[in-house]
Amino acid sequence: MFKSELPNRHCMHPADRLRSSGSDDLFTGKHILLCVTGSIAAVETVRLAREFTRRGADVTVAMSESATKIIHPDALWFASGKPAITDLDGSVQHVTLADSGEGGADAFVVAPCSANTISKLACGICDDAVSTILVTALGAGKPVVIAPAMHKHMWGNPMIGDNMDAIITAGVEVVIPLFSENKAKMASIDNIVHSTARRLFKSAMSRRKVTVIGGSTTEPIDSVRAITNYSTGGTAVALAREAFIRGAEVELIMGRSSVPIPEFIQVQRFDTAADLDNIVSNREFDVLLMPAAVSDFTPMKKLDGKLDSSQDSVSLELKRSKKIIDHAKAKLKIGFKLEAGIDMDELRRRASSKLKESGMTAIVANRMEDVRDDHSKAVLIDTDRNEIELEGGRDAIARSVIKYVVERSR
Repeated sequence: MFKSELPNRHCMHPADRLRSSGSDDLFTGKHILLCVTGSIAAVETVRLAREFTRRGADVTVAMSESATKIIHPDALWFASGKPAITDLDGSVQHVTLADSGEGGADAFVVAPCSANTISKLACGICDDAVSTILVTALGAGKPVVIAPAMHKHMWGNPMIGDNMDAIITAGVEVVIPLFSENKAKMASIDNIVHSTARRLFKSAMSRRKVTVIGGSTTEPIDSVRAITNYSTGGTAVALAREAFIRGAEVELIMGRSSVPIPEFIQVQRFDTAADLDNIVSNREFDVLLMPAAVSDFTPMKKLDGKLDSSQDSVSLELKRSKKIIDHAKAKLKIGFKLEAGIDMDELRRRASSKLKESGMTAIVANRMEDVRDDHSKAVLIDTDRNEIELEGGRDAIARSVIKYVVERSR
């Protein structure tokens, strides 16, 4: 091999490159200890480790002997950037990782978590690297999150149930599995990641109930046609995710949407503005966030059947819809206003006017010209005349809005 062909020993590891890409900073500065145990779901852990890394975490992996028979430790070395721990040695990794000083982990995630590991943790058994690390972490008061995976008959075993109750009482967070094909399958990677974040950050909103209303209304013209708009529901989902991470009890009320809704978010659907009004009118909310695109106008009446398409022209009579945000009752209420074809001064003027007449705590306003898939601009204006410039991707803006809610709630 020529010298020029030798590998660069100082090149950045793929995991470090992924972390430094800056795609998400949810776990920046956090050290996650990922424990992998003996379940076929272990094949998903490369993706899980990389997802934590992508979101800024420093990931260390520990594996049980059974796990190494399903997925090779080198695969998780690649995913995390560090050799996987398969045995404890004189460096007493279990003590270092549970410590609050340098080298200590901020959260311990067991995914997949076998019935065997659940039982060991419940009984304080320390007979391998994973069980010893977990027992030590729990004793040190560190956050422990498990994502069980096993056959449904194992899940239904009363002894496993008792052991599950014991570790929950001890403070372990359980990410409920997906039940299908006679199996309790490991929860989705998205669910595990967000449940871990919630365990780390939940104190900020742990006593708040947050309702997010999103998506678009669909106002029927006839049996096959309707008036709707381009709202995807993406902002609502981003707000719901962020509120969940911060520990709130989250409810998502969603109209027509084109983005996936996380399995850990409770959702209620609506179609028309009237449907939404029926849901909202008799309730009083704690925190209400409403980025929904509700139709300003709706047909006077729905036509029976299908409108004859052979006609040269059709007149459609519309009536003004009720402004639901104005009548909704909440301790803290934030509305969203999208405008087009105006400058920022006029946007602020219209947003401030809407704020005064609606009884909202704050309003988030932006212009269509400033909305992009990966980067947008908006301004949050509240009743105290504070103005906060919001800029970034959808998740970043949602994070800023939830941060405002947290600070306003103090």
